[in-house]
Amino acid sequence: MGIIQQQTLKGTFYSYLGIVIGFVTLSILQPRALTTEQVGVTKLLLSFSLLFAQFATLGFNGTARYFPYFRDKEKQHHGYLFLFCLISGIGMLIFTIICYTFKDQIIGSKSHAETLFDKYYWCLIPLTFFTLYFNVFELYARVLYNAVSGRVLREFTKRLFILVAVLIIYFKLIDFNTFIIIWLFANIIPTFIILWILIRDKHFFFKPDFKFIDKELKSKLISISFFFILAGSASILVDNIDTYIVNFKLGLSDTGIYTIAAYFATTISLPSRSLYGISAIVITDAWKENDITSIKSIYKKSCITQIITSLFIFIIIWANIDNIFHLLPPKYEAGKYVIFFIGLGNLIDSAAGVNNIIISSSKYFKFDFYSYLALIVIIIISNLIFIPLYGITGTAIATGVSLLIFNLLRFLFLLVMYKMQPFTIASIYTIIVGTAIYFLSVWIIPKNSNFIIDLLFRSSFITILYGICVYYFNLSDDISYLIKGYINKIKGSI
Repeated sequence: MGIIQQQTLKGTFYSYLGIVIGFVTLSILQPRALTTEQVGVTKLLLSFSLLFAQFATLGFNGTARYFPYFRDKEKQHHGYLFLFCLISGIGMLIFTIICYTFKDQIIGSKSHAETLFDKYYWCLIPLTFFTLYFNVFELYARVLYNAVSGRVLREFTKRLFILVAVLIIYFKLIDFNTFIIIWLFANIIPTFIILWILIRDKHFFFKPDFKFIDKELKSKLISISFFFILAGSASILVDNIDTYIVNFKLGLSDTGIYTIAAYFATTISLPSRSLYGISAIVITDAWKENDITSIKSIYKKSCITQIITSLFIFIIIWANIDNIFHLLPPKYEAGKYVIFFIGLGNLIDSAAGVNNIIISSSKYFKFDFYSYLALIVIIIISNLIFIPLYGITGTAIATGVSLLIFNLLRFLFLLVMYKMQPFTIASIYTIIVGTAIYFLSVWIIPKNSNFIIDLLFRSSFITILYGICVYYFNLSDDISYLIKGYINKIKGSI
């Protein structure tokens, strides 16, 4: 447990540092350094590389749960890394053939043939290759109890390199062609670093041991791999499908606007990431002991904690929406309601608590996959309905509606199968308090001509009043305990 706590704290610190760097890069510098089309092409290259890298593993990443069968350092873990790299290499070869054969379909319609995406399309191959092997080495490090290195490289180091690339073009020291090369290397370098870490720690074993894999183990590996080809890809597809659809239907410029607007909205779900990582360990242990009472308790506590934190961020963003667009070039104002509807969808998703972890770690884990498939279908259908009516805002509405239905399905599943649901009277009080504070911040506080002063004053008003209400009404024992701790520290320092 000491290792887990230490790595969780270290990983969380670098994750939040990475969030700050990502915010500065994506929200402030990138919209001013790049055109909307250029923002769009970098987002598309990243989104497609993540999806293709997942497919290229051929589901072998799912075999990590069987690594204990291979674990034996003296015998070089029976060639597990070699096997993982070999299968991923075969998957990469298949992807390269698909990438070449279906280029027009991946780019979009023929009317998009002359876009920047067409020009830089072949960057997908090296980007996918190094993303794939970063994922392979990161997962291998994780099963060897080094969960923090990959997380730091992915969420902090890579973002730092990308920030440097964006700063260089921001100061007009290079053109976009050179930027793409530097940006590509910024995404590639972490793969070499994690490989070096494995070699340094004497964990890089590349000797095959096919004789070790008997018929029973082979059957298990093949079975779980087939399932994870679809299951792993489904979650990646859900995270990126809106970007693909906007590009196919509306083009690169709208993709760029949508990307920046969606980034602001996704900050609402950031508090849940750390909670998921910590809760997963406890919930998995609880399932092993069939401790339903503990799982129900975590479900309820995670729900109210995430409602409080995510609603707070949503209120801060929407109360300052006009101030936010002062930070961006005028073109991006088209994304105003993208922020609202995706933000609302993420708020709903966060408010549902840790339903995904409870389901995915239970004996009904396959329902997790089926619910993702249902979500993909709902997203596609709702986009076909809303995009012709509302453009990029239509995609945001489709995402919000889809997340509502998706979480309703999971809520009903847990209610029926385990008689557990996460909501309490405190959930309702929190929504009432949050709504009231939002309207007070909009109606009472006059607009200041200096948007930075307005943003700081309005945000401070919301933060203080929201914190007082959460503490006074004791909406969450955990959060009230934290607030009380800060109050005692302040009193002690006076």
